[in-house]
Amino acid sequence: MAKCILMVLTPQTTGDLRSAARSAAVVARDSGGQIRMVFVRPIPPPRMDHHDRLVADPDMEMVRLAGLAESWMAALELEFGDVPVESRVRFGRLTGELRIEVESFGADLVGLAAPARPALHHQLRAWYLGSMLPTPVVLLPLVPDDAADRRRESMVLPAFR
Repeated sequence: MAKCILMVLTPQTTGDLRSAARSAAVVARDSGGQIRMVFVRPIPPPRMDHHDRLVADPDMEMVRLAGLAESWMAALELEFGDVPVESRVRFGRLTGELRIEVESFGADLVGLAAPARPALHHQLRAWYLGSMLPTPVVLLPLVPDDAADRRRESMVLPAFR
């Protein structure tokens, strides 16, 4: 079983992430593991006002966006219950940053948040990351709280490997 789970969040991750967090927590709890949430986004361009004056350079934008991501992940940490959780914010290319995180954290499993019925582009993204990383990649479903289907096998959807 997976002892160290890397839960990946990106700006494209939309929806209620509580179900994905609970799914990752179930896997980690069953194996006595821990979770690291990583928010990865590209390096932002400088922010300009409508008169083309510099409002924030890329470093200032990264500080602002990191603060927003950290507060977002801090609110999400409550869903993990008694499972130990760390959170990190990284800027750069998704594949490169995940390689670094997998190596430094010693991740046994990488989880990507995706809809309960993932579209082809979700599966292709997971397949691509699975081919580029030394760790298996799974899709963590984003299921509404009122969903009737709460079977254990719907907690984590294996991605192509």
